[in-house]
Amino acid sequence: MRKALDQLKSQIATFKDIGALSDSAWQKISQKVTVLLMAGGEGARFTAVAQGQEVNKNSFVLPNNDTMIEMCIRLYKKSGITNFVALLYHKAESIENLLGDGTKYGVNIKYSYDPGKPVGKGGAVKHAFENNLIPNDHYIVVHNPDDVILDYPGDFPREVISGHLAGEKSGALASVVVVEETPHQFSAMKVSNSFVDQIEMYPMIPLPTHIGITVFSPNIQQMFIELFNYEKKEDFEKKLFPILSEKRKLYAIKISTNCWLAVNNPKSFQDLLKRLNLV
Repeated sequence: MRKALDQLKSQIATFKDIGALSDSAWQKISQKVTVLLMAGGEGARFTAVAQGQEVNKNSFVLPNNDTMIEMCIRLYKKSGITNFVALLYHKAESIENLLGDGTKYGVNIKYSYDPGKPVGKGGAVKHAFENNLIPNDHYIVVHNPDDVILDYPGDFPREVISGHLAGEKSGALASVVVVEETPHQFSAMKVSNSFVDQIEMYPMIPLPTHIGITVFSPNIQQMFIELFNYEKKEDFEKKLFPILSEKRKLYAIKISTNCWLAVNNPKSFQDLLKRLNLV
């Protein structure tokens, strides 16, 4: 089974090496990056963890008094990126009360609220553009804070944005951050003539998977304004990505599966606590 999966992996995805930006080049580009903190969702699967607390899950306080959204801010601040816009709706006040204007983190944080109702990630980004919260010449990184980056063996923001700039040279307008493989949630079996030959628990399935982090070039703004409206709740992954892919303008940057944890239910929350040595 593993041999077949390895063969599939080689057939389904190949990636180019990412060239590293020089320190001087990075210092310039990092000043023209705005990170959009996607924190407006209701997080229904997280309610068992919150135990009735009236907070957005990204501002839920961990046993070490940290939060996922603060972890995300520090990830980028450590690399020299200081411009942030939090895209909010559900329990928005719990995010704004926690973060303030960003002074205590050494960054600048602005806020964009969904216009009266949830409008999805596509509408939320459009709304931030239309409210002039994103400079026209800025690259944007959309990051769901509950997609937590852990134990990354390098400079995550710098390497991801370097990868996007490499793709941009070949015409890309956006870059998705992916893991090459993700664990299957069940027991998997190899079956021959109805007899089970092999069983493997939670095998790694070699399908590149978007991890909720996307880099956009400055000239993506018009596509958001034209494609999305506030009457529908739409995610840009579903509507924008197929268009960019068809035009060969969507690039992919891989990271190790071990460096990513999607925290969206009680089990993954416990996994986060274990990774942080909090249990």
